[in-house]
Amino acid sequence: MRRDKVFRFVTVAFAVGAFIGLVCGLAFGGAGSGTPKADALTTDTSPDASTVSSEVASEPAEPMTADRARAIGANELGQVLVVMYHLIDTEEGEWTRTPENFRSDIALLKAEGYYPINIRDLASGNIDLPAGKSPVVITFDDSSPGQYRILDDGTLDPDSAVGILQAAVQGGGWAPRATFFCLLDVTPKERELFGQPDLQREKLNNLVDWGYEVGSHTISHLDLAKAATEDVVWQLAESQMTLQELIGGGYKVSSISVPFGNYPDDDSILASGEYKGSPYGYSAAVSIATRASASPFSTKFNALHIPRIRGSANYLTDAIQNFKDHPELRYISDGDPTTVSAPADLADDLGELNSDLGRPVVQY
Repeated sequence: MRRDKVFRFVTVAFAVGAFIGLVCGLAFGGAGSGTPKADALTTDTSPDASTVSSEVASEPAEPMTADRARAIGANELGQVLVVMYHLIDTEEGEWTRTPENFRSDIALLKAEGYYPINIRDLASGNIDLPAGKSPVVITFDDSSPGQYRILDDGTLDPDSAVGILQAAVQGGGWAPRATFFCLLDVTPKERELFGQPDLQREKLNNLVDWGYEVGSHTISHLDLAKAATEDVVWQLAESQMTLQELIGGGYKVSSISVPFGNYPDDDSILASGEYKGSPYGYSAAVSIATRASASPFSTKFNALHIPRIRGSANYLTDAIQNFKDHPELRYISDGDPTTVSAPADLADDLGELNSDLGRPVVQY
């Protein structure tokens, strides 16, 4: 693969737009100036901004106490479901989910008390949920068209993954959160940034503006365990830089899905590195597994090795049933993102509280 195939879309029009956005932010009090797009909950076109903002208790009315945590049943040392999807298409298969089944998956998660966050939120411990809810991370690999399609009339395809997620937001009890791991130069070409070449930048910006996360899946789905170190470093750096340039606005691509789940011998190469004087770095990496992730507040958590279960066949229903059978393992939010609440007597599988969380801990 020729490296000069990787495109750069930074244009004068984009630079002017970014400058105008900055000026407008300053003119209206500077509340959003310099803030990465990931911090924005939604745009004016998002169907459910008021519902999302009212449900998430980002500023609790009073400090968390042991009695309140006990009443909620909070366990923020519990495990977290991270679900992996690939194709959204008409025929169900090992790596394919039909729109109908994906819609059913989201409805099931909502009914069972789950609430979505992004991978970057899990990795940083920035988990802001209504009290009593459990986080779930919905992820997509390969940036195929069924994940995000715009119809000929300019509307969002309601049977694409994004269309289904946005409808769930509109229905209440759900937030515009999911992480999309994108490819840039692959065959088939339709898996380059969701297909529809003329709409790629628009799609990336919409995702970020609505509250979703964009991450890297390398440039060409490179097997990091087999490739030369120089090629690995180039793909890690170039993928991150290209996506950030396409999105603009200071957005930082901070997560990566490791292709095939195959890590390089030295996984520190994911966390930081440099290619021809340009630094790169990822704070989270996801793989493939059959188990839930440890809590980011647990000694068992490794942000560069976050396991994901498949969002196909019976994997999701089995994982949900496992938490029903073993409720002591499930992450339950206390509704206060500034504290970490958990039972004093934890299941052995959950590990122990990290000693340097930098926030109050409430145990009961």
